[in-house]
Amino acid sequence: MNEQLRVQQLLQRKFLEIKAKNPSFSMRALATRLGMQPAATNEILKGERRVSRKIAEQIADRLMLDPSERSDLLHDFPLKLKRNTQTQKVRKEELEVLKLNSNQFELISEWIHFAILSLIRVKGFQSEISWIANRLGVADLDARKAILRLQHLNLIRIDEKGNMTRTSQAVRSTDDIRDLSLQRMHLNDMEMAKSKLVEVNVDKRDFTNYTFPANPETLKRAKEIIRQAQDDLENLMNDDEAKEVYRVCMYLFPLTNLEQGK
Repeated sequence: MNEQLRVQQLLQRKFLEIKAKNPSFSMRALATRLGMQPAATNEILKGERRVSRKIAEQIADRLMLDPSERSDLLHDFPLKLKRNTQTQKVRKEELEVLKLNSNQFELISEWIHFAILSLIRVKGFQSEISWIANRLGVADLDARKAILRLQHLNLIRIDEKGNMTRTSQAVRSTDDIRDLSLQRMHLNDMEMAKSKLVEVNVDKRDFTNYTFPANPETLKRAKEIIRQAQDDLENLMNDDEAKEVYRVCMYLFPLTNLEQGK
C-alpha cells in the first residue's frame, strides 16, 4: 500500500504547489494536466482507486517530475524483470548518475539558474546571496540552492574571498527534442510572462503577437530566422553597460488543426 500513499501525497503536494502560484488552479485543471477524468483523479487522491505502474509513469510524465522525484514515485512500482547481476549493475549506475541528472533537470527547467549566470555579467554585480536574491526577487534560500547547483555543475566558481565568477563552460539547450525539463521550462516561462505583463510597465517590456496564414513546409527556415533574431537581440543588448537581466520568449505555433489541414 506504500506505493498508493506515495501517489496520493505527491498529487496533493503538487496541487498545493501549483495553486500557490496560480490561485485559480482547480482539481479539474489538475485532472486535465494528468490526462485523467476528474472523478478518477479525485478517487486516487482519496485512496479509493489503485494506481498501476502505467498510470504512475503517466503521472510522472504529466507532472514533469525531475529524475529524483520520478525515481521516488516509481520505486514501489517495480518493473517485472528477472533479478540478475547485470540488472543490479544497471540499477547501481542509474543511482550514481541520478543526482547529477536531477541537477541538470533543475538547471534547464528553473529560470533562476540562467538568471544568475547572466546577473554575474551585469555591471555592479555583488556576490552576496542576499543581493542576488533581492535583484531577482526570490528568497535567499532559493538563491543559495541555485548557486550550489551551479557550482556542482561547474558553471560558476567562488574563490576564497567569496567572489563569484562564471566558468568558460557553455550551456545551451537542445532544439526539437521532447524533454520534460524543456517542457517545464517553457511552462514556467508562460506563467512568468503572465505576471510580468501586469507587474512591469510597458516601457520596460514588449509583448506582441501576429497571426498570419502559413505554409508548414517553410517551418524549418522560420525556426532558423527566430534563432538568428535571438542571437542578434542578445548581441545588441549585452554589452559592458548591462544593468539588468532580461529573458526573451518567442512562440510560434499553429492555431489550425494540423490533421485537418493535410
